[in-house]
Amino acid sequence: MWRRQIIASIVLWLQTCSQSVTATLEDGKQKKNIRALDGVRALACLGVVSFHLNLWSYIGHIWVPALDNTGAMVSSLGLIGESGVLLFFVLSGFLLFLPYARAMLFGGDWPSLRRFYIRRVFRILPAYYVTLFLLLLYWSPEYLLPANRDKLWLFLTFRMDLPATYQQLNPPFWTLAIEFQFYLLLPLLAWVMRWLVRWGSLHFRVLKLTFCLLVLFAWGMATRYWGFKMADSNQLDFLIAHSVADGLRPFIFGTVGKFFESFAIGMLVCMVYVYCQQAPTIWKTRRVLARLAPFSFVLGLTLLCVVNLWHYYVIYMFTRSLHFLDPYQEFLQAYRDIFMQVGFSLSYGFCLFAILHGPRWLQRPFEWSPLRWLGFISFSLYMWHDTFVLYFLTTILPRFQVMNWSGPAKYSVYVLWLCVTAVPLSVIFYRRIELPGIRLGEKLCQLKFSWRKPVPIPVPTRESEEAPVAVLFTTTNQTL
Repeated sequence: MWRRQIIASIVLWLQTCSQSVTATLEDGKQKKNIRALDGVRALACLGVVSFHLNLWSYIGHIWVPALDNTGAMVSSLGLIGESGVLLFFVLSGFLLFLPYARAMLFGGDWPSLRRFYIRRVFRILPAYYVTLFLLLLYWSPEYLLPANRDKLWLFLTFRMDLPATYQQLNPPFWTLAIEFQFYLLLPLLAWVMRWLVRWGSLHFRVLKLTFCLLVLFAWGMATRYWGFKMADSNQLDFLIAHSVADGLRPFIFGTVGKFFESFAIGMLVCMVYVYCQQAPTIWKTRRVLARLAPFSFVLGLTLLCVVNLWHYYVIYMFTRSLHFLDPYQEFLQAYRDIFMQVGFSLSYGFCLFAILHGPRWLQRPFEWSPLRWLGFISFSLYMWHDTFVLYFLTTILPRFQVMNWSGPAKYSVYVLWLCVTAVPLSVIFYRRIELPGIRLGEKLCQLKFSWRKPVPIPVPTRESEEAPVAVLFTTTNQTL
């Protein structure tokens, strides 16, 4: 009996500690969010971290991936985290499109443009600029020289996806440029969609919004194909001059594309989610989706593993053992540049759809508190992990090579180093920089819209001059 009481007391204490940590990390709005998506965001970040960890350990000869048929299946899982970037894009498309999808399908107030930009700016810029300043000061001071002012300007204006700065200073930075540029364009894209979608019945609006999102997906695929296959060729000389194409390329393609196809997949999942949550007469459809969710999750994971294994063969084994594919090199290059991103994004779209519509047993693992904690600090951890990995390889690893340690021992110290450096720093960044920035943005939103409240106007009644004065208050309810 006393053992049960001790176990119950320990469980209660752990639950209390977990709730305390969660309350410390929440920004005050997390209760309104979909809790499982915090865990999904954490997995996306952990995937990118594991990819850089294993990639640099492969380059530093700590880990040697197998290249045979059986070992390649296992080794490919060590590099599957490369696709975590695409999961971030799918998540951003889903989360940021939510208020716009609700307004287009079910009416209500249109999300405020000023509120959207203020929140995005104060969510991203404080932590990014502090990280950039510290990296410039302690890691790459050469970017502060006059000869590199052009590159520094690209970092300051979120154009790190251009060839001049692509994967320089801090390799993960290029994805922040893609995200920030999507933030700038999303309100405009949503406004154009609203102009096309706002008429007709609910089902007709859903069809029109689906068409708009498919057009956005097609635009992403077309610009990706143009950037990789046609921009440097003579195939479009009869339509557009190369000088014009070169001028447009940084804005519509960059170096690796703008990933509109990935954002569009997240936005499609968002549209289905909003429709199923708020449409009043589709309870049977919800039941069907709940039953199909596990199959969608399995389909997403299967597609993810297949695409990742094929990607592993193309990138790491093509020039080594698969010589019979030499005649198809052009096709494989096109697959890697154009279709691989879509395969990963679709797989994550299926998984996200399953988590949103599935039963509780499918959602509960993603709501695990430690996983959500990593989701809270994922932005800072995403920006800082690669710097600590490179520092380990350049400064600490040579000492272990002198000691002649085994590969597993080196890898264990490698992971431990990242846990005791990047994770605590990310917690500090989140608590001291990200959260204050988020709260400041919320205060500015409230201050901005409080100025728009009109002064109460007394209106006399007609019944009697001695009657009390009626006061009319006209307010605007603008929420995001």
